[in-house]
Amino acid sequence: MSIFTKKKENFMAWYLDVVRRAQIVDTRTEVKGMNVLLANGYEIWDRMKKMLDEKFYVTDHKNMYFPLFIPDKFLELESEHFEGFVPEVAYVTHAGKKKLENKFALRPTSETIMYHMYSQWIRAHTDMPLKVNQWCNIIRIDTKDTKPLLRDREFQWTEAHTCHVTPEEAVEQVKESMWIYGSFFDECCLPYLITKRPKYDTFPGALYSVAYDTPLPDGKTLQIGTTHNLDQGFAKVFNIRFQKEDGSHDYAYQTCYGLSTRVIAAVISVHGDNRGLIIPPYLAPLQVIIVPILFKGKEEGINKECEEVLKEIKKSDIRVEYDSSNKTSGFKFNEYELLGVPIRIEIGPKDVEKGGVTLARRDTKERIFVEKSKIVKAIKEAFDIITEELKNRSKTLLEKSITEVVAYDELESTFTDRNPGFVKTNWCGDEECADLIKEKLRAEIRGTLYGEEEEPFGPCIICNEEAKEVVYISRSY
Repeated sequence: MSIFTKKKENFMAWYLDVVRRAQIVDTRTEVKGMNVLLANGYEIWDRMKKMLDEKFYVTDHKNMYFPLFIPDKFLELESEHFEGFVPEVAYVTHAGKKKLENKFALRPTSETIMYHMYSQWIRAHTDMPLKVNQWCNIIRIDTKDTKPLLRDREFQWTEAHTCHVTPEEAVEQVKESMWIYGSFFDECCLPYLITKRPKYDTFPGALYSVAYDTPLPDGKTLQIGTTHNLDQGFAKVFNIRFQKEDGSHDYAYQTCYGLSTRVIAAVISVHGDNRGLIIPPYLAPLQVIIVPILFKGKEEGINKECEEVLKEIKKSDIRVEYDSSNKTSGFKFNEYELLGVPIRIEIGPKDVEKGGVTLARRDTKERIFVEKSKIVKAIKEAFDIITEELKNRSKTLLEKSITEVVAYDELESTFTDRNPGFVKTNWCGDEECADLIKEKLRAEIRGTLYGEEEEPFGPCIICNEEAKEVVYISRSY
């Protein structure tokens, strides 16, 4: 059984088929862009939360929760920051039929409400570093076309906001956030480029912004996370002021970083195939499914064997289920492949006679016989092999997604009739040239490769003047 649409023929139609049929999202809420994250989708998100919380814990972040309602006066305080958000902000203006004296914004992001509180918590240098993470929902009434998980009007995310005594500490915090997110994306087996955004595309109010972009199979890219060095801009607006060790006063240096359920979309898009989801084993809600291969007169023995194997696997904290329903084995195979269960254990009369099981991998369809005493070891080894092979696939996808061009006609032809992934080229740094790329090619400069100095290998791709930077261009969601 395959998904209705082939992935290579029409990526978006395939994607929408998968998220619907694999029980990730239900869009039938009649509220555009605000969907139900179904059990399978939510459990993937829950796994992601657990993976990230472990990293937040070892880096001394504290989880907190801040209000959904944000006083409008807070948004007015930081008008530069919220200028870009204003068209997307949803407001509460009435309680029943009574008009409220002051309207409230529904959280489009949490800087203002959090920093208002920080200003009350921080008094001295000993109150820092303050490192807070929040898991919450975000509401942005985006006027663009919505696509489940890729571009929603309400979505789940994590946002961390930190305060520090010195600018150097803030720079180090940016690096720490990049370890948190980078190692997480690696565990999700995702390919990504880390770029420093151009100044004009920096998060409003930030000193600089760093973003993580994943290439998708249709040649577009998806921003799956961002980190911002906020310097002292927000601290001055919200009066996050502290006494230094020498008795003088200063404003806190801040950073923030976030990622959302878009990461689920990236995992689905990068790994899935025409049969449905392929999920990295340690991220999968259900890691192993046991399917009995029943023959008339031998049902009892096979069911007993399945129950024993289930009990044995559960001892090792592997997420496993035994499907004892009356559905045919073929139907079950298709169903669990659609759901992306990494390992299928088949147990039939021949397996029982030989004292073992058949282990089938979701990613490669490979099937091997495993002795009963070695099942748990074989499953864990398979998890590691699958993870490593998915990472290698992702590495190959990233390498193939980067095209290097020097001349404008070459750039134009690269974007003609297709989305080419990332295009590496030269730029003078002038925003007018960036605007022309956006206007003529419907593409954007994503930025310069973070952490690496790349020397220009030609003139600016647009104006032909001397290039100052090597940049990466793509069309994105």
